[in-house]
Amino acid sequence: MKKILVVDNHPVMLKFMSSLLGKKGYQVLTAEDGISALDILETFIPDLIFLDLIMPNINGEKLCPIIRDMPKFKDTYIVILSGIAAEEQVNVTEIGANACIAKGPFNEMTDHVLTVLNKIDRDEGNDLTKKVLGYKAVYKREVTKELLCEKRHSEIIYQNISEGILELNVEERILYANLMAISLCGVPEGALLASKFSTLFEGPHRKRISEIMNLIDKGDQKIPYSSPIILKGKQISLTILTVKDEEDKSIIVILKDVSEQRRLESQLLRAQKMEAIGTLAGGVAHDLNNILSGIISYPELLLLDLPEDSPLRKPLLTIQNSGEKAAVVVQDLLTLARRGVNVEEIVNLNSIISIQLKSPEYENLKSFHSNVDIKTNLEKDLLNIKGSTAHLGKTVFNLISNAAEAMPDGGKVFISTENLYIDRPVKSYDHVTEGDYVTVKVIDTGIGISEEDLKRIFEPFYTKKVMGRSGSGLGMSVVWGTVKDHNGYIDVESTEGKGTTFTLYFPVTREELTTDKPLFSIEDYMGKGESILVIDDVKEQREIASGMLKKLGYSVTAISGGEEAIEYMKDNSADLLVLDMIMDPGIDGLETYKKILNFHPKQKAVIASGFSETDRVKKAKKLGVGQYIKKPYVLEKIGLAVRNELE
Repeated sequence: MKKILVVDNHPVMLKFMSSLLGKKGYQVLTAEDGISALDILETFIPDLIFLDLIMPNINGEKLCPIIRDMPKFKDTYIVILSGIAAEEQVNVTEIGANACIAKGPFNEMTDHVLTVLNKIDRDEGNDLTKKVLGYKAVYKREVTKELLCEKRHSEIIYQNISEGILELNVEERILYANLMAISLCGVPEGALLASKFSTLFEGPHRKRISEIMNLIDKGDQKIPYSSPIILKGKQISLTILTVKDEEDKSIIVILKDVSEQRRLESQLLRAQKMEAIGTLAGGVAHDLNNILSGIISYPELLLLDLPEDSPLRKPLLTIQNSGEKAAVVVQDLLTLARRGVNVEEIVNLNSIISIQLKSPEYENLKSFHSNVDIKTNLEKDLLNIKGSTAHLGKTVFNLISNAAEAMPDGGKVFISTENLYIDRPVKSYDHVTEGDYVTVKVIDTGIGISEEDLKRIFEPFYTKKVMGRSGSGLGMSVVWGTVKDHNGYIDVESTEGKGTTFTLYFPVTREELTTDKPLFSIEDYMGKGESILVIDDVKEQREIASGMLKKLGYSVTAISGGEEAIEYMKDNSADLLVLDMIMDPGIDGLETYKKILNFHPKQKAVIASGFSETDRVKKAKKLGVGQYIKKPYVLEKIGLAVRNELE
């Protein structure tokens, strides 16, 4: 006895088909919708299925390919029962069916059903694939045609919106999914329809969904953007609505992927936090720079006047060295503030890495971590970048140190460089845009970084390293600041227990490396009695600059602010101005220079600042300022800057 399943939402049609087929000796089961049919098909394997095209809870157009995709039904003969054959032609082969019968008068439908059965018995079922049996007995209904047209328009909209839409029945089984919902759920439509909504989620997220669905009778529910749920690795916000009519109730779920938006928001918040911390660090560093100038600069002046065998040389050198070490911390703060890096030098990262691996600091690191094996793989023809050798070297060293600290029981560190072209943006820890880059990659096989720590790893003083051995707590903050000052990007990947990979991206330059700077003796930058006006709001800075310039043979006058300098220059002249860029209160170096140019149009000047070349420094250069001197003052730097500008 052949088995037949009839699926139709109209009880009269089910009764008609059951009676007709039962009288012919067939075993017949019926289902009133797509969900019921799928439940029956879990245990019942029919030889033939009659399937209504338009019905609730998964229509025939969706249900047919789902059934056909099941291996046990790949050869089952499926007949579509169409109540809209006159208004809309159905291509049965596209949806996986074998034949189509137009719903019409029962006496005519009886003939068409029996024709199908006879054709199948004679193995001639394939003859019916291009026909709609009973088509001539039905007529077009304008209202039905208009409704079908409206349905098609709505479906086009649903399938192309950016939100996912699911329809569920009261048992939370999925009846409909648009294209975006199918994509977000990460499973084929056939597997998605009829499945239970909560089974799409895992672990605590499934429990959270179940709890929310239990509240649906109390009103619409939401999972907001601020606390999204995880679905197939994506962060999803949900709106769950109930739709009721006279007989049925369904549930509409609107899904929105907020992963990218939250990633960008996290990046923005991280950047704002680092900017705020940097502003604080910059203010502290500026004040410390002024204090340290005396500790670094005065010993240099005193040492020039002391004989080689003086007992005072050793303590003075100790003071100077201590000041220089403190200045390194200040420079770290300035790097964090992104005010201390000049990135105009043409450099090659291979050379910088090689120098770092031969440095005393590296040897000291190796002595602490003798069980750490460090390997390099540097690209042979690595392209150049614009940057600061000192800051890039420190960045590389900080990453190596960080990697070694992550392996208390030993392990391996791999350092590599590569020329890399990015042809489309890379969404990672940072957002890397298209372009040519030189990358530096530092990989360790250490303990890894937790997801929570990864969010804060570049914050100053947020460290898990050994206190007293691992520096100032600014190491990773310096990495962040340096990379950003070089218009670069950072990517971090880490797995706890397996290790961490830092990848730095730096924009390529096609300019060639500059030649090594020549060495100078003090005679090369001695003055010839020229007049110098030193303008600085800090007394100690005026005294240091004046002392150094007098030592070099210049005639020096020192003034404490911009307004006073302008008044002085109205009745006097100077061969050169040494202008502090930041003077508070009062006008800064740029405004001072602008006003002095009104009555000394060709006035020569150099700018001094504890920060790197800001936009205002660059504006001053366009007006005619020559050299730029980075504080704290060093005799050779200020001497060369002044000498070069005067000549």
